[in-house]
Amino acid sequence: MFMQTLTVATAQYGLQDVQSDDAFWSRLGRKLREAAENRAKLIIFPEYVTAHLLSYQQVMTHEEACSHLDTYTSAYITFFQRYSRELNVIILGGTHICREEKGFVNKAILFFPDGRMEEQNKLHLTPEERNRWSLVEGDKLNIIETQWGRWAILTCYDIEFPELARLAAESGVELVLCPSYTDTAFGYHRVRYCCQARAIENQFFVVLSGMVGSLPEDRPQVDQGYCQAGLFTPCDTPFSEAGIIRAGELNQDMFVIAELDFAKLHENRKQGVVAPFYDRRRLYKRELRKIRIEEC
Repeated sequence: MFMQTLTVATAQYGLQDVQSDDAFWSRLGRKLREAAENRAKLIIFPEYVTAHLLSYQQVMTHEEACSHLDTYTSAYITFFQRYSRELNVIILGGTHICREEKGFVNKAILFFPDGRMEEQNKLHLTPEERNRWSLVEGDKLNIIETQWGRWAILTCYDIEFPELARLAAESGVELVLCPSYTDTAFGYHRVRYCCQARAIENQFFVVLSGMVGSLPEDRPQVDQGYCQAGLFTPCDTPFSEAGIIRAGELNQDMFVIAELDFAKLHENRKQGVVAPFYDRRRLYKRELRKIRIEEC
């Protein structure tokens, strides 16, 4: 039997001056305890959260930064597994750059209290990630089974591709987690508005997390962030007109904490004024099939 409600804490993670590995991990631990004390059962950190570890190192090239971050992979997994178990919460540990067979990837991992881990490599890389970071794209969308139904992780740029979100919805996903890193208002608003569009189109929940603030010194990788995290719904009954359960205070280091009610989502899918998830006509598939045949 599925659970109906889920309290979520999604982070506006503040970049600030840290001087050691211990300081970084200790701060993350305090944040996790804060969220758990507020009864969160799912805690979400942003894309590139471990890139904060570069802030007290000598300035590195992107290749050097990838290699350096990969050395923390074991510590990253051990840390979030431990806190997930101790606090009895599910944790999306942001994303972390690590090495796989084909090269470095931008990987999100969802940690469960029983030790289960679900991985999702970023599927669409930005030009900077391809050309400067030289990362390798993922090639599979992981549909994650939970007590609250099916979830998926669409990392930052991934949310800007409606076909991917529709694939998730057609696979039964009712909650999309979107860890992001945007350093300008332009990038943030692209991701934010796409989160809301995907929630409307597919009649599911989308939760956004991101970086905020800035480091004392400029870095070529991650040194400032711009975000207003939030929990988004369809813009239809029984939700609010704006489709926002809660959003944070712009660029403040904080958690945005709210409850997702999956019974309301099911009500929306059955009794909403409109039903874009169900009302999409089959002609789209026919036309796409024609285009593919003509291209061949």
